[in-house]
Amino acid sequence: MNSNYIFLCGVMWCKFGQQEAGKELLRAAKSGDADMSALAWAMLAKGARRMRELEIQAQTSSRTILEARLCG
Repeated sequence: MNSNYIFLCGVMWCKFGQQEAGKELLRAAKSGDADMSALAWAMLAKGARRMRELEIQAQTSSRTILEARLCG
């Protein structure tokens, strides 16, 4: 496991929510390598923020569609 691999897993996790990539990030976060662990935790945190943003967008979009159907 190297930093390039962890970074690419982070990209797959953040952009696409790929579960296997998230599992690899968790494995790296628990590793004894402090730099690898820090990178993995940073990518996990960024992915969590991205998912929250997507959830908010989905809720807003769903609400807009529902309001249009009910009111329009």
